[in-house]
Amino acid sequence: MDWYVIEYLFPSAFKKFKETMFPNVGVLSLVTLELYDNKKLYQFFDKQGIYLNIEMLNLYQWVFSISLKNGIVYGPSQESRQTREESEIDGFFDCFKLLDRQIKE
Repeated sequence: MDWYVIEYLFPSAFKKFKETMFPNVGVLSLVTLELYDNKKLYQFFDKQGIYLNIEMLNLYQWVFSISLKNGIVYGPSQESRQTREESEIDGFFDCFKLLDRQIKE
């Protein structure tokens, strides 16, 4: 996960992430997030009403879709990835994009 890109492209969503997941300590440096367990992002986005779903089409084809609490579903329109982790990174990137858009509206 490229946290520098997330912070730069989606500042409102990144701020919400920091305030929610690190309420008392904050994030001292983006380098510390390199060790962050991306699986915890599922819980964060679930609380925001953004649900990431990962599917395996076959052994080396993984895709994602995103469902919102209002019933709208995005995907899987992107190209497939070879591993679940790669698909999760792409999916969480789009989740940050959607959250940033929601916050700004």
